[in-house]
Amino acid sequence: MLSGVRVDKHNLLDKVIVSPRVALLYKHAANTQFRLSYGTGFRAPQAFDTDLHIAFAGGGVSRVQLAPDLREERSKSFSGSVNYDKATEKWIAGFTLEGFYTQLKNAFVLEEIGTDDFGKVFEKRNGNNAKVAGTTLELRANYNKKVQLETGFTLQQSKYENPVSYLEGIEATRSFLRTPDEYGFANLNITPNKRWTINLNYVYTGKMKIAHAGGADNFPEDQMVHTKAFSEVNSKVSHTFNLSKFKNVIEVYAGVKNIFNAYQHDFDIGKNRDSNYIYGPNMPRTFFVGLKIKTP
Repeated sequence: MLSGVRVDKHNLLDKVIVSPRVALLYKHAANTQFRLSYGTGFRAPQAFDTDLHIAFAGGGVSRVQLAPDLREERSKSFSGSVNYDKATEKWIAGFTLEGFYTQLKNAFVLEEIGTDDFGKVFEKRNGNNAKVAGTTLELRANYNKKVQLETGFTLQQSKYENPVSYLEGIEATRSFLRTPDEYGFANLNITPNKRWTINLNYVYTGKMKIAHAGGADNFPEDQMVHTKAFSEVNSKVSHTFNLSKFKNVIEVYAGVKNIFNAYQHDFDIGKNRDSNYIYGPNMPRTFFVGLKIKTP
């Protein structure tokens, strides 16, 4: 059993914030582990955040201001997992099954409160409480240190207790924005010998909601967008050469990112575009080659 307490004090905080944490680990036989954990935490108020930033678009500005009575966001998290691994002479395989639950108090929300001479104005406020809960399954296997597979998939729900209004005139929603209810990954690594390495990587991002501020030439009206799911596949092949005369190792590699070009195709157009309306994989299909020199 492990436990600890984090104490935060800052000159901009009115009081000391104490965040206790505790974890319990139980090993059953040689192959199985059970883990339970509980922890608390907080997030301090700030205007700059990943959900919305100050966005310049052709001289226009979307600004974020903090509500006068804005308080820190507090969280309580519970999780439990079972971990199993089985090994033989050449194989090792296993899985991890985890469940998690997080309760947020005074959760931060951004709401449009109007416009001024510079553009739209958003205010960061304390919304109602929220809950995030879900389960994750991870599988892994390795054959003779030549083929290794790791994969995982998560199902979750992220909801506010009461609907939140993100855009004026658009129906409020309880869902977290930019947060899919399902996502996963898979990674296959093949090493037939010490010189060659082949890698295949897969990333799945499920459907999600995004607030889209209107004003662009092709999207003049505000809207709540339901994005499609994305499946991103990447590959890389590398080969190493030993230069014993110079005591160096050279690695030559090549590959393709986003092989099937799973990419956003509805970008805004024009000077009044919503520069925060970006989602999905961060680049289209991309070919790359490279050279790396390793010295002792």
